[in-house]
Amino acid sequence: MKKLVSLEENRIYQDLWRLSWPVMTFMVFQTTLELVDLYWVGYLGTPAVAALSMANNLFWMLFTFSDIISISTLALTARYRGAGDSAGIAVVARHSFWLAAFISVAVTVLILGFSNTFVSLYGVEAEVHEMAVLYLWVIGISMLFAYTGMALGALLQGVGDTRTPMVILVITNIINIVLDPILIFGLCGAPRMGILGAALATLLARAAGFLVILYIVLTGKISPSRLRVPDLFKMQFQGVYFRKIFEIGLPAFMQTLTRPLTGLVLMWLVALFGTPALAAFGIGQRLLGLAFILLSGLTVGTSTMIGQSLGAGRRSLTIKIINKAMLLSLTVQVVMTALSFFAAPLIVGLFSRDAAAIELGVNYLRIIAACMIPMGPFHIFDAVFKGSGYTIPPMISALAANWVLKLPLAYILALPLGLGTDGIWWAISASVLAELLILLPWYRRGDWSRREIRIGAVEAGK
Repeated sequence: MKKLVSLEENRIYQDLWRLSWPVMTFMVFQTTLELVDLYWVGYLGTPAVAALSMANNLFWMLFTFSDIISISTLALTARYRGAGDSAGIAVVARHSFWLAAFISVAVTVLILGFSNTFVSLYGVEAEVHEMAVLYLWVIGISMLFAYTGMALGALLQGVGDTRTPMVILVITNIINIVLDPILIFGLCGAPRMGILGAALATLLARAAGFLVILYIVLTGKISPSRLRVPDLFKMQFQGVYFRKIFEIGLPAFMQTLTRPLTGLVLMWLVALFGTPALAAFGIGQRLLGLAFILLSGLTVGTSTMIGQSLGAGRRSLTIKIINKAMLLSLTVQVVMTALSFFAAPLIVGLFSRDAAAIELGVNYLRIIAACMIPMGPFHIFDAVFKGSGYTIPPMISALAANWVLKLPLAYILALPLGLGTDGIWWAISASVLAELLILLPWYRRGDWSRREIRIGAVEAGK
C-alpha cells in the first residue's frame, strides 16, 4: 500500500491541504445538487416543493446514522495505517462494510414502513402527503447504497486518499443533476415521473457511485493508495471490532444528531416571530454553511493526520499538526467573520427582497459573526478527538451546549427578556463558544493522545 501522508514536519501544511481540499470540493457539489434538485422540482409546483422539503428533513435525520460507521472507520483505519498494519486495515474494512450494510437495511425498512406515519404528523394536504411518501420510499431504497458507500469512502480517507471518494461523489452528483430533468419531465424518451423522477435519479446515481468505489476497494485500482481488500465480502467476524466501532461511532452519531434536532426546535421558536424571521433564519443558515464547507474539509484532513501520527507513535508531531491546523482554521474564520459582519446587507439582499427579512438576516449574520472565530478552534479540537477515536467529549459538549444552554437561553432571551430574534441569534453564538470551552479542558488533559484504539496486530491478522 502506498504511503500518502508524509508525516514529515516540514510538509504538514501540504499534507493538510492535500487531504482537505477534496472534501471541500465535494461539499460544494453537494450543496449545488440540493439547489438543483429544488430548482427542477420547483417547476412541479408548491406542493412538490413542500413534499421534497418534508422528505429531506427525515432523510438528513436518518443519514446521521452514517457517522456510526464513517467516523469510527476513519479513526481506526488511520491508526492502523500510521502503524503500518495492512492486515488490521483489511479487518476493519470488512467489519465496517457489513455493519454499514446491516444499518442500511434497517434504515430502509424503517423508511418503507413508517414514511406514511411520519408525513401524517404534519397534517398536510393529500397531494403533498402522497408525493412525500412516494419520494421517501425511493430514497429509502437508495440508503442501501449510501451507508456502505460512506463506509468505503471513510476507509480510503483513513489511509490518506480523500481525492478518490471526492471524485466518485462529484461524478455521482453530476449523474444526479443530469438525470433530474430527464426523469422529472420525461425528456430523451423517458417517461414523465414528476417528483418520483427526482428520487429515482438520486437512487441510480448512488447505486453507480457505490459500484465504482466497491470496485476500487476490491481491486486496489484507481486509488493512489493502492488499498486492496479482496476478502471484503468474507463473513468472518470478531465481536471486539464491532464493539470498538460502536464505542467510537455512537458518541459521534449523538453529537451529529443533536444539531438538526435542536435546529427543529429553534425553527419553531423563530416561527413565532413571523414569516420574515423564518426566511432570515433559513438564509442565515445557508450562508453559515459556506464556512462549514471550509472547516469540514480541514476537520477531515486533520482527523486523518492525527490518527496516522498517533498510530505511528509520534505525539510531538501530532501537537505540531494541531497547532498548524489551528492557525489555518483561525485564518479562514477571520476572513469569514469580516465578510459576515461588513458585507451582511449585500449578502442577505441577494436572497431576499423583503425589507423585514433583510433586516433580521443582517442582524443574524452580524451577531453570529461573534462566534465564527471560536468556531475554527472548535472544529480542530473536534478533529483531534475524532481522529484519536475519543468521541465522548465532543458528544457531551454538543449535548450540553445545545440542549442545556442554547435552547433555554434562546427562549429566555427571545420572549421573557423581549430581545426577539436577536435573542435567538445570541443564544446560537453562545452555544458555539460553550462547546469550545467544554472541549478545551479535555484537550489539555491529553487523554486523547494516550488512547490505543487498535485491537492489536495479532488479532488483526486472524
